[in-house]
Amino acid sequence: MKKLFTLLIAVSLVSAVATLVIAGSNAPEEVIYTPKIGTVTFNHTQHLAAGDCASCHHTGEYVSCSSCHGNQPGIANAKDAFHGSCIDCHKEAKQGPTGCRDCHVK
Repeated sequence: MKKLFTLLIAVSLVSAVATLVIAGSNAPEEVIYTPKIGTVTFNHTQHLAAGDCASCHHTGEYVSCSSCHGNQPGIANAKDAFHGSCIDCHKEAKQGPTGCRDCHVK
């Protein structure tokens, strides 16, 4: 029984690492947004270690945020989605930028 439990843990870890590697290979290293208030440079590679892809991409697959946010009725626009998800996560983790000028650079 102990060997089975150890095997299940090992398979779970390998699966989690494989998911990050596969998702990371399809994702850009950084993403640059250019709202009027100032350019935001998002380090995607740094955030891959913070959680699974579904934390931000909802489906677990890499797709551009703007493919849904701002283009489909009933789905939050990009600004609201980013401000809600990003700032809330940074506050919860007690690290990362939380102020306007921390992210938006003119």
